[in-house]
Amino acid sequence: MAFVKVKECLTDPRQLVKLILLVVCVCITLYQLSECVNKIMHPPITSYYKFRRNDTIKYPAVTVCRRPKFKSHLFPQYGLRSVIGDLAAYDTFKFFRFDSYTLEEFMNETTYSLDETIPLYGYKGSGLGENINFTSSYYSDRGLCHTIIPKETADTFSVSTGYWLYLKHTTKEKTKDDNGQSTSGFEIHIHDQNNVKDDLSINTDYLYIESAEIVHLTLTVQTYNQISTTSDPCLDDPAYSKSKCEEKCLHNAAAKAAGCKVPWLRQLENEYPECINSSAINTVNNLFGEFKRKDILQKCNCVNACNNSIYYYQIESRKDADTILSPSSTISIYFASDLVTDLTEVISYDWNIFLSDVGGSLGFLLGLSVIGFVNVLEEIIKLVLKKEDKTEENFVENEKKLPDFNTEGGNMEGENLKSVMEFVANCDMYHYMQEKKMMEEQEIRENKYI
Repeated sequence: MAFVKVKECLTDPRQLVKLILLVVCVCITLYQLSECVNKIMHPPITSYYKFRRNDTIKYPAVTVCRRPKFKSHLFPQYGLRSVIGDLAAYDTFKFFRFDSYTLEEFMNETTYSLDETIPLYGYKGSGLGENINFTSSYYSDRGLCHTIIPKETADTFSVSTGYWLYLKHTTKEKTKDDNGQSTSGFEIHIHDQNNVKDDLSINTDYLYIESAEIVHLTLTVQTYNQISTTSDPCLDDPAYSKSKCEEKCLHNAAAKAAGCKVPWLRQLENEYPECINSSAINTVNNLFGEFKRKDILQKCNCVNACNNSIYYYQIESRKDADTILSPSSTISIYFASDLVTDLTEVISYDWNIFLSDVGGSLGFLLGLSVIGFVNVLEEIIKLVLKKEDKTEENFVENEKKLPDFNTEGGNMEGENLKSVMEFVANCDMYHYMQEKKMMEEQEIRENKYI
């Protein structure tokens, strides 16, 4: 039996109401199903923030850059002015003696090596051990910076199991430049091992230690696990680094544009000769400018890493050191707690929820609750229509029973009276019955007197 008789919708109000309810339910159901399909294709992401404890913890990498950055008193030997602080400035190498020196030789002689910057170091209670790696990289604006990468994780959390670095300096008097920044000290960059700060020229998040200081830092770490989506993709590879990807892309684009290389270009895919003129070096440096750099990086298509570790430091103590022997500084970097903060993204909509939502939507359309509601509404309409039909039928039937006073016959008057009484009885007229009763009582009284 059909739920709605379409042919009767225009004549039967009940069928019309059924049709309207059915259309509304179908529209709502289709809307809900479309939302479910959209969620399964583009699932919503929920972030969970929690704390956990680790038995072992990975220490971050530490990059140290010295100030002053260059041995500027040697610059005139190579044809450069001694006041130059950034080798990326335009026409810095205009008068460089390319016929006598190479750029590699110039950088080696005018920057500070690892032994001249970090002659002593320790990690996990082992001084000058083999449990850490060192890498050094040239920068046009920071000279030669040295990065420390630990090979082992730590299982105890105290000052004795972290980093201890002795930072060598030669300047006893603390001086400042025109911007009020100290010119004798060290930049300390703390970062994830897989996210080395290769582009330090735009990085301002670092700790600066002046010469002749003793500093203690405590570390905390927060891990961030991202879900790769079409709108925000990421690469789930522990060895992947977005900064390294961008550095490789940018440096290869600069070397390709100039047709040669300079010492501060790294991870080149092709072999290039060393630049031997100032115009070629200007071409390389121009691509590191803010606007051209953005254009190149947009074409690199370097996505984010899905797993990231962000390290935060807090200065526990900071005091001046004795400068009688040397103006060198020391720094201790360690975890004081094994507590780790996790920020994890999870997909909050899957096929199980999808099937549940689809079942709920179809249940809204076909479920007993809707059918029951329609049945109740139908019964109400039936009662109203039935009452109206009954009143109309009674009126027609009673109209047929009305007496015909024009009919001729010997006993016509009695028959007419009888018909009128029956009509009044059927219509249940109270006033007529009262009048009849009074007439009967009066007739009785008259017969009594007779």
